[in-house]
Amino acid sequence: MTRDRDTDDIKQGLKREIKGLCKKLLPDGREQGRLWVSHNPVTADYDKSPELKVALTRDIGAWRCWRADEKGDVIGLIQYVKRCDFREAMDFARDFLGIRRMTREQYQRFQQVVQADRQQEDEQAEQKRLKRLQAAERLFNQGYQDGAGSAAEAYALRYFAARAIPLETIPNRDRSTMRFSSATEYWRRAEYRNDGGRRIKVKPGPEYPAIHTAMRTDSGQIAAVHCTFLSPLGPKKLPVGKDESAKLMFGEAKGAMIRISHGPEGEPPETAMVPHLLILCEGIEDGLSLARACPEARVWAAGSLSAMASAPVWLPCVSAVIVAQDNDWSNKTAEKQFQRVLEALAAAGKPITTIASHVGKDFNDMAQEGDE
Repeated sequence: MTRDRDTDDIKQGLKREIKGLCKKLLPDGREQGRLWVSHNPVTADYDKSPELKVALTRDIGAWRCWRADEKGDVIGLIQYVKRCDFREAMDFARDFLGIRRMTREQYQRFQQVVQADRQQEDEQAEQKRLKRLQAAERLFNQGYQDGAGSAAEAYALRYFAARAIPLETIPNRDRSTMRFSSATEYWRRAEYRNDGGRRIKVKPGPEYPAIHTAMRTDSGQIAAVHCTFLSPLGPKKLPVGKDESAKLMFGEAKGAMIRISHGPEGEPPETAMVPHLLILCEGIEDGLSLARACPEARVWAAGSLSAMASAPVWLPCVSAVIVAQDNDWSNKTAEKQFQRVLEALAAAGKPITTIASHVGKDFNDMAQEGDE
């Protein structure tokens, strides 16, 4: 048996006994819906509310301490609570599961059971992923087509014009990337209740004008939708609370890019015959500003800093990559994350360079400064 298979089997065995494991590692905790909720025995935060939470269903064994900002999988939970390394955590897991006491026949049955569990879990995860992709495509298609002349499009055009990036001035823009809606649910403000570990929506969120932006995989499949919610009182982003955002993403965003423009050939990656320079950035407005200024390049937006690392820069349509760096990535965490992005992109073997705006946060700030 390989070490990887041994690890996978033990991890699955721990998932099967997750409640028992939680009782052993976090005995002062208790079951709350689909979670085991406990104080953190490492930080001894017993005078505060319990914030260490372990999933008992759906991604079983995944845990996070919201106060200590620590998280991991079921084996990582053992490592964290027991303050031990991976080898010691595996030894603990074997003892907990009784593997050392099993006969050869018992261990073979254990393997068969956990491997069947893992196969079922993988199949369920794939079905869930496919449903999420279908839901993302349905959300995208709720908007009116780009170029249809709808009132929702006219409102969005006013928003982009106010950001100094009129859509009609963007060369080689991908006209299948955006759709426009006059009323999209801001789902972060929906109300839910917990019913036996299931999260059930009881009241939808309010609806606002929105720009629906497709996030596509290397094959062109819509995997996620980026929604920019607009204020109904004027062509600007929706005013939101401190812990909210006017931009929300739904679907499987990793590896899916927002295709802003296609470069001088004007062809999407699936049909492009000639490799061109790619400019990769985080935000849509930044990408539109760069596409307007650099029609000789293909431009993609990733939606987030971390997602930039999964951009499919290995595609034949990419000759080299310029990474647009935001000026607000100045804290140590963001700096490290940006370095990881550059390392991941460099693995494709394409030339990589970086640029940054000398005004404001990004190139859209610079465009607005120049428009004044």
